[in-house]
Amino acid sequence: MVSDKLQKQVSTHLGDMPQNDALAALLAEIDVVYAERAARAKQSAHALDVVSAEFMQVVADRDALLLSMRKVLDSLGQAVTFFDREGVCSNIYSSACAALLESEPAGKHIGEVLKLDGDGRKRFQELIDLVFHGRSTIFPFDELMRLAPKRYTHSQGIAVSLQYRPMYNAQKKLFAILLIATDVSREEKAQEEIRLKEARIARMLRIAKDKMAFVGYLRKLEGVLIDPAIKYSMEDFAREVHTLKGMSRFFHLDIMAGILHEMENEMKTRAHVTVDEMLAIARDVVSDVFEEAKGYGREIWGNNFEIQEDVVMLPVSYATEFGRELRAQGAQGIAFRYFQKIVSAPVRDLLIPFETQMNFFAVMAEKQVSVTMPANGEIRVFSPVYKEFFSALVHVARNIVDHAAEETSVREAAGKTAALNVWVDVAYGPFKHTMILTIADDGAGIDEKKLREKLGAAAAAESDEALLQHIFDPRVSTRDAVSEESGRGIGLNAVKAVVEKLGGTVHVDSAQGKGTALTIRLPVIWEPN
Repeated sequence: MVSDKLQKQVSTHLGDMPQNDALAALLAEIDVVYAERAARAKQSAHALDVVSAEFMQVVADRDALLLSMRKVLDSLGQAVTFFDREGVCSNIYSSACAALLESEPAGKHIGEVLKLDGDGRKRFQELIDLVFHGRSTIFPFDELMRLAPKRYTHSQGIAVSLQYRPMYNAQKKLFAILLIATDVSREEKAQEEIRLKEARIARMLRIAKDKMAFVGYLRKLEGVLIDPAIKYSMEDFAREVHTLKGMSRFFHLDIMAGILHEMENEMKTRAHVTVDEMLAIARDVVSDVFEEAKGYGREIWGNNFEIQEDVVMLPVSYATEFGRELRAQGAQGIAFRYFQKIVSAPVRDLLIPFETQMNFFAVMAEKQVSVTMPANGEIRVFSPVYKEFFSALVHVARNIVDHAAEETSVREAAGKTAALNVWVDVAYGPFKHTMILTIADDGAGIDEKKLREKLGAAAAAESDEALLQHIFDPRVSTRDAVSEESGRGIGLNAVKAVVEKLGGTVHVDSAQGKGTALTIRLPVIWEPN
């Protein structure tokens, strides 16, 4: 039986055809094919409807996912975005980008978002290429991204830190980099407050431990920079400023040390500047910081600490005056023994600031130093005479740490202990007319070849021993570079100047790789003038 639809098509195109069994069989087969095609078409249409519905659902799910991602990113309070191998940012980003990165990053190059200049953007893109294209098989992602910008320069001064995270696909291939920008202003403020508190504690402890040295430092500061007691030559003034800078560092008075460092630079760059000009430039700001420093002393010892002198049972000025009265009354022998036993101080005690400074500089330089101080407390001197000398030893401490202390590996390879050993000894000379102070170490020693090269033709014919004594000359140093603290060739020259002012001598012996010994001879002055 042929369907009505097929019968109509045959009649339309072929007209009336005689019926026979062969034609009926052919039409029946065609009818079956039509029916099968109609069924498949119906199934395809149904399948298409299903696929379209599923596709629409996928789109809806994707939009919902993107919305959820944005909500999650926004909830973090951080500026978050992604960028690809071309450095172009995705349209997925957190709303915090507007505040922390001051822009909407979608479609922009990450260099533009981070406000990098042309060279900075070029370098960052080269780094991105290196990370994405795997040109380095040595360094992992985190190592490479350490070279990426770590801070965003915010126009409102907000402290914004930048972190980078890799994004991998199912095949473990890097397809994007996640940028996380965080406002760390509060954390940095808290850390700065902690740092300032720690610095204040360290400062107060150092000042409290060395009252004698601190009072001497204040008097020296006032006598050199605020109300000069004498007229300094430029060379002497430079030495005094260098000494005061070292003492300022020792007492954690960093602002004062910074001012003195700038004064040194000014004296170095301005060839014809005078002492009076330097004092005029610095006096006001130094006075303010000087008063602040005195305030620390008042907190510890009270309001009148700066006019008190070193005491045994009485201020030294009172004890000295009593000794003079004894002499005036004809009791010469008693007066002499009085100054020796009562008013004088053990040199061992006067060297305590030197030991403290040595340990302080070693910690700051991340070096190991072991100091052995004199055991003999019977070596005594009239301390007011030698205050300037013991203050100047700060340069020796700094010089030993900077020049003598070798790397641990170098020392151990030479069969030495890991820590630099420093020995301090003091003794009387014949008849107690001189005091001999020796400071020795087992460090690197002085590089005579480099020293000879620094001095040039002037030292070509000198013996090795004579050559070494030039380390006390002004502006002579074996360092190739000048740091904030050393390398100017002023420190040891300042020590020599103080020693010679007291009528003494200073001598150095050294063997490269074995160590250096400094020998200082000073006249023993038992009584004040």
